[in-house]
Amino acid sequence: MDEESITAFPLDGTVESQPNMSETVQLDPEGDAVLSIKGSDGDKSYLVSSRVLSLASPVFSKMFGPNFKEGQEIRRGDCPRISLEEDDPEAMGLILSILHYKCAQVPLAMEPKELATLAMHADKYYCNEALRPWASQWCSNMKEVTAPEDHGFMLLAAYMFRSPSFSEIASRAVRQLTPNFASIWEKHEELALLPETITDTLSDQIAGGLRELHQLLQSTEVRLREQKACHSMYGLICSRCGRTLPGEAKKCHPCCNTDLLTKTCTSDHRVAEYFETLTRCELWPSLKPFTATDLSGIQERFQYARGDHKHLCGAGETCPLVRVEVHDAITELVHHVLCILLNFQ
Repeated sequence: MDEESITAFPLDGTVESQPNMSETVQLDPEGDAVLSIKGSDGDKSYLVSSRVLSLASPVFSKMFGPNFKEGQEIRRGDCPRISLEEDDPEAMGLILSILHYKCAQVPLAMEPKELATLAMHADKYYCNEALRPWASQWCSNMKEVTAPEDHGFMLLAAYMFRSPSFSEIASRAVRQLTPNFASIWEKHEELALLPETITDTLSDQIAGGLRELHQLLQSTEVRLREQKACHSMYGLICSRCGRTLPGEAKKCHPCCNTDLLTKTCTSDHRVAEYFETLTRCELWPSLKPFTATDLSGIQERFQYARGDHKHLCGAGETCPLVRVEVHDAITELVHHVLCILLNFQ
């Protein structure tokens, strides 16, 4: 604990009436110390039990021990006012309330940044164990997280709390973070507390995974071209204008052509239909989606592409175009990244 962040104001023998004492929250009516926390809306003060805090936190236990001025004052019967200069009043107010069993106003869900701030304070005072039931509730009861920095705050909170929900939160981050997330995290100094190995692993694996999926998309064209088998299809093609006509058509009325060709599923036809589907699903041209979209978005586009194509030919389900599968690669990638991240928790 940084001694510069804690300042004790001695009281000479008796409890001196403080200017803000009427605004002091009495977490313990028989408390023996007052913690004062500076905030933008003014100081917040809490009358607390040094015994309760000492049991929950080794930092407070040392502060209220016989070797610190604050502990010596309590042993003389005084009630020291201790200023926590660098602490967040909302986060500390919640922590102190929970430790004193004043939980009526404690939220069951929190915004990611608020939760990360609270976790940082819990880690600072080494009271994670005392807050474990609440930390489990907060980390598992995640609100909808969309902003890249909020994924970082949730990861930071789970990491600080040593929460079992870390893997679930990391899984969501892997799927929903875009490749440029690290540059966004750099704008939030709190996120620098995450081990650099976690940020680097996320960044490298997400970018690498998107490259791998991009290559898979391109290699699918090669596989389709290699399948030379031809299969009959319903419909006819006008040899003059290329229009697709019903199978029973006798001529192409727009161009009055009667030279109609049987429609056939060839490798060229399959490749053309493949890229038409990718274009409709915004997967082609492929440079932008694979450098600016998260894995979850890519997966959704692939799934849409699977249901979008209406290819029918004599090969049925064995047609190479129908057998194209990409989404399983995304699941395997996420699992691989999680195995790495869990080693850092």
